[in-house]
Amino acid sequence: MVTPHISLPRRATVFDLDGTLADSVSVIEDTMHLAITGAGHEAERHAIRATIGRPLDVALADLTGQDIGHDSVTAMVAAYRTAYVPAIEAVGAALLLPGVPEMLVRLRAAGHSIGVVTAKTTPGAEHLLEIIGLRHLVDVLVGTERVLHGKPAPDSGLLALEELGVEAGDTWYVGDATSDMTMAIAAGMRPLGVTTGVADRDELLAAGALAVADTPDEVATIVIHGWGMTPPGDVSRRLERAEGIEPTSSARKG
Repeated sequence: MVTPHISLPRRATVFDLDGTLADSVSVIEDTMHLAITGAGHEAERHAIRATIGRPLDVALADLTGQDIGHDSVTAMVAAYRTAYVPAIEAVGAALLLPGVPEMLVRLRAAGHSIGVVTAKTTPGAEHLLEIIGLRHLVDVLVGTERVLHGKPAPDSGLLALEELGVEAGDTWYVGDATSDMTMAIAAGMRPLGVTTGVADRDELLAAGALAVADTPDEVATIVIHGWGMTPPGDVSRRLERAEGIEPTSSARKG
């Protein structure tokens, strides 16, 4: 008797990077503040923190009231990148959030590929992942320059899904910012918030998170054991939380 081959669906979990896998939010906040004040502008710390998770040029333009293509914004982006690299290298492996490697290993053992979608550029994300020792655990990495519209638009999430070969509705996107929840919903993914970065539990739930975890171990448990749960309502119809951002079926590769 021939035993039929059963093909199981491919599974993956996709993560944000800063504040989700790496304890880098304070470094980003300090470096953005340095770039803004160095250009002669002012911005409150809480306002800076609230923009973390969005593309850097968009955040700096909004914080300083400049057009995104203005020379001042370009100069601030350059100043940020010049200061950021030595800042994270000075902290080094201590930027790794406790429990993250074990979470990724546990997910991979359960048959999940791992993706990372970030507002960083891909080279910047590669560098940080190498510093914290996680690069070998990540199968797909999508930086903001690889798509036409960065977070909170769905483009980078959709590109990651395509490269991972998985369905959006079966895939959790894990992030610490409300923009992460917005992107996940717009891409049709399952939004899972974590309280290790920018936003608190209430903010993440208000932004559409189906669940919120306080630790990496809780993330793995929700993803593995809560896989078959039916999301409350139709997540794809909650796009009003995405401030008018509609899903798109294509994303420009860089």
